[in-house]
Amino acid sequence: MTFLFFQVPDGEQSTIVPLTYSAKWKAVGSSSISYVRAYAMGGTPAAVATAEGILYRQDIAIQQVAYNHFTVDVPYAKEKNVTGEWTWDFDTTGGSVHITNAKQEVDRFGAGAPDQKGAIGVDGDQVHGVEIVIPAMKINVTYRHPQGIITIPRAKYLSSITGMVNSSPFMTFAAGETLFLGARGSDGTEAEASINYSFAMSLNASGLTIGDVAGIVKKGHDVAWVRYEDKDVGGKPTRVAKYVYVDRVYDTVDLASGLGFGG
Repeated sequence: MTFLFFQVPDGEQSTIVPLTYSAKWKAVGSSSISYVRAYAMGGTPAAVATAEGILYRQDIAIQQVAYNHFTVDVPYAKEKNVTGEWTWDFDTTGGSVHITNAKQEVDRFGAGAPDQKGAIGVDGDQVHGVEIVIPAMKINVTYRHPQGIITIPRAKYLSSITGMVNSSPFMTFAAGETLFLGARGSDGTEAEASINYSFAMSLNASGLTIGDVAGIVKKGHDVAWVRYEDKDVGGKPTRVAKYVYVDRVYDTVDLASGLGFGG
C-alpha cells in the first residue's frame, strides 16, 4: 500500500497568549510509529512564520487510530525545542584487516622467482598474508527523543538490531555500508531521552581484481576470502589465487525506519 502523509484541512489552531500554532496531519499506509515519526520529522517544517514572529516545532504527538492509520499533531511555540535534534561526531583513523593478496606485485628478485599473482607470504602450502590499514569510518549520533519514546521494549528492540547492516540508504550511505554497533542512553517518566547511536561505515566495492580473478563485487560489510591452488610456475611449485568468495555475515534492517532518523 502507498504511504500517504498529508495535512488535515481545517486542522490548524493558534493562540496569541501564549503565542502558539499547531497543525494536524494524517499518515496512512504504515503500521510503524517509528517510521511515521521519522517521516513527520522530515515532512513538516521545523519553524513557521507568523505575524508575531517565528515559531518553532515542539514535540510531535502521534496517535494510532487504525492498523495503518495515524494522526500527527505538530505544535509550534516561541521557544525552540531541542527534542528531535541530533549531533554527531566521526572517527576516520582507519581500521586494520588481514589480507593474503596484494593489489599489485611490484617486483620480485632472485633468479627464476615465480609470479605469485599478488599472493603475500607464500611458504610451501601456506599463504601467510599481512595486516594493513584500510579506510574505516565510525560515526556516533546523539539524538534527543521526546518523552516516552524510549521504553524498555524500545531498548530491547535496539538490542535486537545491533550487529545488523542497513538494507536501504542511511545517512547518505548506500545499502550494505552501515553497520549498527549499538546504542547507549537513559530515560525516565519525566525526562526526554538522549541516546547515543554508534555505526561503522564501509563502502561497497565493485570491479575488484585479486590475482587473476576479476570483476569481484562486494558490499561494504560482506567478507571476501580467497581460495588458493598449487601451481607450477616456471618449473617451481607455488600457490596462487584460484577462487574468490564473498559471504554475507550480518542480517539487514531498515535502519532509518527502525531508528527514526538518517533516511
